[in-house]
Parts: sequence; structure tokens; C-alpha cells
Amino acid sequence: MKRTVVLVEDHEIVREGIRTLLEAYSAFSVVGEAGDGIEAVRIVERLEPDIVLMDLSLPRMDGTLAIRDIKRRFPGTKILALTAHKREDVVRGALAAGADGFILKSTSAPTLVQAMETVLRGQTYICPEIPITLLGTGIGNNQKSVLDKLTERELQVIRLAAEGKGNKSIAGELCISVKTVEKHKANLTRKLGLDSASELLAFIREYGLFS
Repeated sequence: MKRTVVLVEDHEIVREGIRTLLEAYSAFSVVGEAGDGIEAVRIVERLEPDIVLMDLSLPRMDGTLAIRDIKRRFPGTKILALTAHKREDVVRGALAAGADGFILKSTSAPTLVQAMETVLRGQTYICPEIPITLLGTGIGNNQKSVLDKLTERELQVIRLAAEGKGNKSIAGELCISVKTVEKHKANLTRKLGLDSASELLAFIREYGLFS
């Protein structure tokens, strides 16, 4: 039986390339595609695929946050983070969010398939270009991420703030009051041990939430 796959990538030409690549392998069937993080969560909710190939640099909702949301709601769905970045903070952020593997977009087709097969067996796959020492840092699916301290609403506030939106814009998009936005930011600084709302962006960069 074919394993079902959802592709999440904001560049259509890249999605087409990956879909064409996988169509050459009888073991996989691409059942859905998404161009941003919010759409990805909705498609996974509707299709419940075996595996998701997740780009990390996505509009509307960053890939790392989408990974966290999907794994919270559908822990049995495997997620392979697919990105052009091999910075340590990006890798750590994806793994801490719950990704089952991490692979670069520059990888070969056979290696991508190998990575997918590995995570579908319940194992973690990290591409050879990533230092193996990262696997010994304690970051993985079973460790509670710092993000687990935050509510979904607080994560939404962080995402919108990272996009450069002010309190009024955030309030409008989330259909809440400006005072409520300010309260969420105050809670965020308290939970994360930050001194001010301006340090939220530093937190985002440190954990690779918006690569």
C-alpha cells in the first residue's frame, strides 16, 4: 500500500519538482499540497497523511510552528523538515517543535526517499551535512520544548509581531482587543524570562521559529 504524502512549500515550481520526483517511486502517493503553514495544518487535518514534507520558510505561519501544531494534534503523522538552511538554530528549532527528520533541499532524490522511509519506520533522520553532535543535545520528539510553555494564542501573537505588525494590527487580525494583545505580550515576557516585548524577536531568532 502506498504511503500518503503532503507537500508544504511556498514555491510552486519546487512543489512540482518534488511531486514529479516522488511520482517515480511506487511507494508514495502525493495526496495534498500547501503553500503556507496555516493551509498545511488544514490539509493535514483533512487528509491525515502518513508523512509531511515541510518547508520551514513559509508565509502566514512559519513551518516550525506548523510542525508543532500538527504534531500536537496528529502525533502519528511523520514530518520531515525540508529547507535550504543548515544553521544550528534552524535544526534545533525544527527538532524541538517535533520534526522527525531534517533534510536540505539540495539533497538528491534517492537520499530524500531514504529520509522519508527512515522517519516512516519511526526513526530520526538528519542529513549528513548537519553535524552529528546535534543528535546528542537532548533536543528531540520526547523533550518538552520551551515552546510548550506557550498557548496557541501566544504563538500567534509572536508570529504576527515577528512579521512587523503592531499591537493594533495584531488585535485586528486575531479579533481581540489591543489590551488583550498587550496582556499576551506581558505573559510571554514573564513565561520566557524576558525583560521586554522587544526581546521576543531575539527569542524567535534563537529558537529558529522564523527562518
